[in-house]
Amino acid sequence: MDGEEKGKIEEEEVKESEELEEKVEEKLPFPTARVVRIIKENLKKPHQIRSEVKVAANKFLGEVLSDVAKEMNNEEIFTLDLEHFNKAIKKYKMIEYQQKRIERIKKVLEKQRAEIEEIISEIELSREI
Repeated sequence: MDGEEKGKIEEEEVKESEELEEKVEEKLPFPTARVVRIIKENLKKPHQIRSEVKVAANKFLGEVLSDVAKEMNNEEIFTLDLEHFNKAIKKYKMIEYQQKRIERIKKVLEKQRAEIEEIISEIELSREI
């Protein structure tokens, strides 16, 4: 195979890949370009993002929004406002708070562990005397 044939094969593979992405994109809840832009805006280093990551992120966002809509559907009132939306997304907003809380608890437990080890060593020293 010479360089020209390899080039044609690569072009065909790129076309097939683009066609596959277009078919998949038709079924996705959000425009892929916007999802990718949001991801790249939050990456500190430049990365290349594989198409399966783009699709998975898009589907995940759709699932989250679907879950939020189901939560808001539980409201008895006809007109949903920001209060109902905030109530529905509370569990997603609480994740960061819970992680910080867990870190604080870990630090407290580590401090208590150090104090306990100090007390144990003092007790062992007093036994030796």
